Amino acid sequence: MNTPAITPEQVRTYLLALYKEQIEMNGRTVADIPDSFDFLLEGVVDSFGILEMVGALEKEFGLELDMSGLDVEKITVLGPLTCYVAAQAANRGDAAS
Repeated sequence: MNTPAITPEQVRTYLLALYKEQIEMNGRTVADIPDSFDFLLEGVVDSFGILEMVGALEKEFGLELDMSGLDVEKITVLGPLTCYVAAQAANRGDAAS
């Protein structure tokens, strides 16, 4: 089975759409969110929300994410998280081949 690659941009688009309301409630615009945006530090998610975020990513992209490979301080940072999810998806594709 050959599944299309998941890109960091797809993950980014999904996360920003998922948290659009909370981001805008904090006075930010989704279009202006940099890769350094931290969902936790910006008050978009709390510690429980991190688990919900990971679960939502797994469900959306059909993955079982192993978050142990990502620095704990970067789990809620948009850029590193999107790249990590895309890399995990690519690794899954390699394993399935």
